[in-house]
Amino acid sequence: MTTHDHSPRDLIARELARDPDAIVNTSIELLELLADELIECIGEQGFEILLFRTIQHVNLDFTWLMFDPRSRPADPEFNALRRCFEAEDLAEAGAASLMLFNTLIDSLLLLIGKHLTMSTLHAALSRAEAHNN
Repeated sequence: MTTHDHSPRDLIARELARDPDAIVNTSIELLELLADELIECIGEQGFEILLFRTIQHVNLDFTWLMFDPRSRPADPEFNALRRCFEAEDLAEAGAASLMLFNTLIDSLLLLIGKHLTMSTLHAALSRAEAHNN
């Protein structure tokens, strides 16, 4: 089965579930890789706006997730977001991370369509796989 056989949400869920004890590192790494891919498509400001709206939505359920993506130019490794996740237990951080990526993907599907969303995810996940091997 190839990654083309899965929905965008399935691809992210599988990647996040790969090593539950490393959920924070996996989440940040995946976000960095997605950011790199998305910035090429929608620009840095477009990515920051998209992430800001995503974080605002996720914050409704995970009030401890208080990260302003507009600070990303000063924090390209998402260290502030990492600290938010690390302050929570792994299950809570994992649930917030999954919601963050699912919300981001849902927005991307609406904004840039399924084909470009899948291409972006495949590129980021391929880079993550290469990095982990």
